[in-house]
Amino acid sequence: MKPLRFVLAPKVVVFTFVSLIFFQVCASAQSTTFALLTAKNESIANPPAKSFNAQIKQLKQDQLLFQLLVENPGNERLALYIKDKFNNTLHREALPATVKFEGRYNLQSLEDGDYVFEIRNGKNIMMEKSLSITTQTQVNRNVSVN
Repeated sequence: MKPLRFVLAPKVVVFTFVSLIFFQVCASAQSTTFALLTAKNESIANPPAKSFNAQIKQLKQDQLLFQLLVENPGNERLALYIKDKFNNTLHREALPATVKFEGRYNLQSLEDGDYVFEIRNGKNIMMEKSLSITTQTQVNRNVSVN
């Protein structure tokens, strides 16, 4: 066993020494590279980042069909909630993590009242749009005299 120790001991010492020097050289190279890249990035003007945007619009005036358009430049994971005025969740949907999303929603089955479209990123509310559904009835009274 003693001859084996004499052979391995110098190799272990050399390997340890080389690995320590390697990590120090890499660390100093990374800090130099970081300083070089930082200087380049400061001289180049970054374009302004697009922000989150969402729109909801009624497709036809006489129908309760709505279109939701979401621009999500950060490709964040978003969720859509449709809630009533008592904060009851009527619909929940995970939106795909894409730059643009378009969805259509038919609210014909909902009763008259106030509703909210809410888009969330986790617990943060990104957008909240309110809408009110009312039904107007018109009474026509006809009189005919004979």
